[in-house]
Amino acid sequence: MAAAPAIAFRVFGCRLNQAEAAAWQAALAARGFPIVPPEAADVLCLHSCAVTATAEHEAAKFLRTFRQRHPATRIILSGCAAELAPHAWADLILPHARKAQWLDETLAFLDTLRPTPAPPANPPPPPRAKTRATLIIQDGCDRFCAYCIVPHLRGAPTSVPMRTLLDEARERFARGYREIVLTGCHLALYRDPESGAGLLDLLARLCDLPGEGRLRLSSIEPGVVDLRALARLIAQSDGRLCPFLHLPIQSAADGLLARMGRPYSERDLRASLDAILEALPFCGLGADWIAGLPGESEADAAASQRLLADYPFLGAHIFPYSPRPGTPAATFPDQLPPDLRQRRAQALAAIAAESRLRAQTRFLGRTLIVIPERLRNGTWEGWSAERLRCRLGPNATRGALTPFRPTSLTDFL
Repeated sequence: MAAAPAIAFRVFGCRLNQAEAAAWQAALAARGFPIVPPEAADVLCLHSCAVTATAEHEAAKFLRTFRQRHPATRIILSGCAAELAPHAWADLILPHARKAQWLDETLAFLDTLRPTPAPPANPPPPPRAKTRATLIIQDGCDRFCAYCIVPHLRGAPTSVPMRTLLDEARERFARGYREIVLTGCHLALYRDPESGAGLLDLLARLCDLPGEGRLRLSSIEPGVVDLRALARLIAQSDGRLCPFLHLPIQSAADGLLARMGRPYSERDLRASLDAILEALPFCGLGADWIAGLPGESEADAAASQRLLADYPFLGAHIFPYSPRPGTPAATFPDQLPPDLRQRRAQALAAIAAESRLRAQTRFLGRTLIVIPERLRNGTWEGWSAERLRCRLGPNATRGALTPFRPTSLTDFL
């Protein structure tokens, strides 16, 4: 019998996209399909992103270039960009509406190329190629912020049953993972479909699981979950919940927040950040910011800049506003010129660099728990629970929870 087609994956976008593709890759590997680099593949599975115009264009550019260089390779396109603009360069398009059928439709497509292998009776667990695992707890969003295309593509919120998540987290800890990242489209919308329990209830149950390891939230929307209660839960978890919160703040200008449908004000943001740092004085903070939203004035931009400067943010993802067709904000008449959006993004980035330096300084002399990931030039690199990327010595163990005490800013990457 002819060998099974060799499969490659190329993933763009968020951690949710990465987790979805990882699950599909593991399922194909368990059925006997070899997983190879893209240039060696018979079939390329491209999981795309469209949260910004840049992300959509990057996926389209890669797809077009790959097709030109590897015309014989079949291409399966999935993800948000597949939903927006199906591409002639793909042989099979699987938008989010058919995501639940991704594996079945992919297997049927592969079978048209050559007979696919029968799945083994007792497939071995997928190899633990990474030091951390992901756990998708929900998908979808119904908030329809004026600038965001995601709810139009991923649909209404759906959540994984809590009992399933508890079993999956228990299995990942048993397999040796020491960090599990909880991911989804909008984590704060998690609701157990069987009991109605929310995100905080799920986290409390996960904290009770046996085994060594920690849990990390990928991001959490302000204005939906009680961030004060969440910070207290993290503080009381004895290290099980990582003291790191990434908040998609987007703007600190009250008028823009209201216009975009964001359920909080600058005052709310400051109160939440103060409460987080009161409960967790050494919490790692991250945030998303959009520069140049339609109608953003100099005063609006200054409000975001002040908030970013006033708190110890370790990380900031800053995006110039990107009009997404099909969203209300794309039709607003007061669009800012692209060069002004870029300048305001650059101003935020400069403040973010200063904030990051101040935040890192706060952790000097403190004992951090780091998971070494990669050995490079005789030095291990890894992430602390607070989301500091650290340089460790040469004798660390990959994937282990490792105490580390930084004494200089050069101990951070």
